[in-house]
Amino acid sequence: MMKHRVLTILSLIAFVVAGASCERELFSPDDVGTLVVNSMLFVDKPFDDIYLYRAQSAETPFDPLKAAERGARVTIRTETAAIQYEEEPGAPGLYTWRVSDPDNVNTVEPETTYWLEIVTRSGETLTATTTTPPRLTVTDWVLLDDLGVTVERRLRTFAELDDSVYYAPENQLIYSEGLLEAWPDPVATAAYQAGIYSIDKDSDFVIDPEFLDEEDFEEFERNISSPPILPSETKIRLPWFAIYFEGRYKIKIFAIDKNWYDLVRSVPELSGGGGFGGNIGDDFERPIFQVDGGIGFFGSASMDSVGFYVHPRQ
Repeated sequence: MMKHRVLTILSLIAFVVAGASCERELFSPDDVGTLVVNSMLFVDKPFDDIYLYRAQSAETPFDPLKAAERGARVTIRTETAAIQYEEEPGAPGLYTWRVSDPDNVNTVEPETTYWLEIVTRSGETLTATTTTPPRLTVTDWVLLDDLGVTVERRLRTFAELDDSVYYAPENQLIYSEGLLEAWPDPVATAAYQAGIYSIDKDSDFVIDPEFLDEEDFEEFERNISSPPILPSETKIRLPWFAIYFEGRYKIKIFAIDKNWYDLVRSVPELSGGGGFGGNIGDDFERPIFQVDGGIGFFGSASMDSVGFYVHPRQ
């Protein structure tokens, strides 16, 4: 499910369909039985899956078989094409894009409006719209000195080395030495968001603070997302305090559409990055769902990424 997305958006959808809440009440009892959609579009990528459920009560364990909305007619349209989805056999609530689409629409285009329409067997209609951001390019991934003044070296990219980028000499980082920054080309976007992903799931910690107990280490996550980052930012600093493990890492910078921005700014619990990048937005009583006829998420983003290897300090 993860592919090219920020993990916490899917976490929100899990809250919705289970009727759960965070530290504040996000969903009311009136949401029970409401259609819940989850789908993301990524520029230059194939059309992603669409998940369709009914919100269930928090008083009962979530049952995907009962929550799944079956037999719906699911379509994503552009001004010139219609992309049809079909229910995946054996996967309740999952609708997949038909690769043999007659319009020969294969990938998501930048700066394009997509309309989602879902019609259930009972005749309910759910609609949502997203306009994809322009293509995002990070021109430089740089390691600065500890003062953040001098560029010590530029990291190699996937475009240059593919998966060998993790082992390039330029991409070997010592934990907490220097400051890593991304310098994206400015694009017209609602905001940026950064995702940090630890690739080696069994790697050891690079932190060993004496004030933590052994059970505290179980709370550290390998995948972390930042709050929304102002689109005026021309340099995005990636903090060491969001990295806990040694091994391979991938960092993704997303240029996000308004729907994605509204969701993450209205649910601060989705941003696990400790505030790096500059949290923007206000306090909201409920998430902002840009969906008519239901709740959930239909949004889009463009993305660029880099890979590197984190070594423990000697």
